[in-house]
Amino acid sequence: MSDFTKLQNDKILNYLYKNFKKIDFDFIDQNIFLKKLNYLNFFDKQDLLVKISRLFFEDLDKKFLKEIKSKINKISKTNEKISFLLNKRFQIERKNKELIKTFLIHLIKNNSTNKVLNYIYSVSDIIWKYSNDRSVDFNYYTKRLILSSVYLKILMLTFYNENLTHKDIDKEIQKTLEHVRKISQLKIKFDFLKNINDFFSFFSTQKAGRGF
Repeated sequence: MSDFTKLQNDKILNYLYKNFKKIDFDFIDQNIFLKKLNYLNFFDKQDLLVKISRLFFEDLDKKFLKEIKSKINKISKTNEKISFLLNKRFQIERKNKELIKTFLIHLIKNNSTNKVLNYIYSVSDIIWKYSNDRSVDFNYYTKRLILSSVYLKILMLTFYNENLTHKDIDKEIQKTLEHVRKISQLKIKFDFLKNINDFFSFFSTQKAGRGF
């Protein structure tokens, strides 16, 4: 949960969505608007980046849940629910792709890669939760690890390919989920580690300049 009040949340998010291209994320603690907010003044750059990125990711989750809650129970099969939820998640993220990329780049630059991994895992966790997953113990975490690998692979694809359509993303989701059903869990774990490595390699080559 956010450390701020709803009014503070709204104020920060409204500014962020409208002005993120103007913000120098390398010096986010020097941003004029943020410096005017007394409740943010005592955070250093790294803490402020983590706080605001978490606020942004929580807002993505809220938009996602608002979109899917009234629809997901109409789907009976688990694999169809997973596919539907992934599609909806990427639709939400597509509208905010540049801002997502900006936060991921700067979190990695500021040695907060654990926050990036937390975000990836949390998306998988939400999707399984709303697919009515009732697994426990080892299987609970294995399912989330597998779905994290699927989500991460397609997220990377959306970053690499600027011309992906909704139809392209849906096709990739179906192909990847089918691949998951056919290969062993051990192989998927290795795939996940490879995807993580590729993911961070991709961002390490990005030039995180002003507002990006």
